[in-house]
Amino acid sequence: MRIAIYSDVHGNLTALQTVLADIKKQAPDLVAFAGDLCLMGPRPRACLELARDATDIFVYGNTDEMIHTPLNIPDDAPDGQRARWESFNELGQWTHEQLGPEHVAWLERLPFSHRIGPTAVPTDDLLITHANPLDVNRVLVPADEFQQEVLGEVKWANSEWDLRPLLESTAAGIIAFGHLHVPNVRRWNNMILANISSVNLPADGDERAKYGLLTWRKNEGWTVEKRLVAYNTHQEKEVLSFIKPPHLDNLLSSMMK
Repeated sequence: MRIAIYSDVHGNLTALQTVLADIKKQAPDLVAFAGDLCLMGPRPRACLELARDATDIFVYGNTDEMIHTPLNIPDDAPDGQRARWESFNELGQWTHEQLGPEHVAWLERLPFSHRIGPTAVPTDDLLITHANPLDVNRVLVPADEFQQEVLGEVKWANSEWDLRPLLESTAAGIIAFGHLHVPNVRRWNNMILANISSVNLPADGDERAKYGLLTWRKNEGWTVEKRLVAYNTHQEKEVLSFIKPPHLDNLLSSMMK
């Protein structure tokens, strides 16, 4: 069994087209999407329609929620956080208008997670979710050593980000997720944690689009292949500048230069 899993498109049609073309060449048994499809890019509707045509399994992410359910901003939120949340709500409203009611309703119906069992044993299962098995916001951080090697620093110290509350109630052989935009694979107890990273907005210094190709083999279990796909970032920036969604300068700076 071979399953291609991609995540965090964030409205980047150029990158999505390139990733789906590469996935097609791999001829997997299933194609899955792990959340954050539309928000923060210039062509959310085209991304949604293309993904629906080419993907078998969907789960939702935190920015998918923002499109149909604006963030509730506390009165006592710090100014910087308030400005950030307000920008997300403005982008969410713009994206909502671009998608139209039918597509927004489809996003709202997406499940939180999807489980695939290659055997009758739950601890062999693949669990696909956006961020972690319990919610769409808290992160499953990479090992400190990985962060130091790949990112040049430890951004999320494992001593401060305890994974146990997020994982100890879940039975699975592997959890595949996105959200953090940093591809990595680590083990936690007997589970594989596979961050299949992002199609758009990389956080690891590599501008290529990324996805994961997961394979189950009897007597071997799950293996994870990291796929890196170059695409025309300049073209997508030109489209972004032409369409001009809210907070254009911030969106442009979020893409790799």
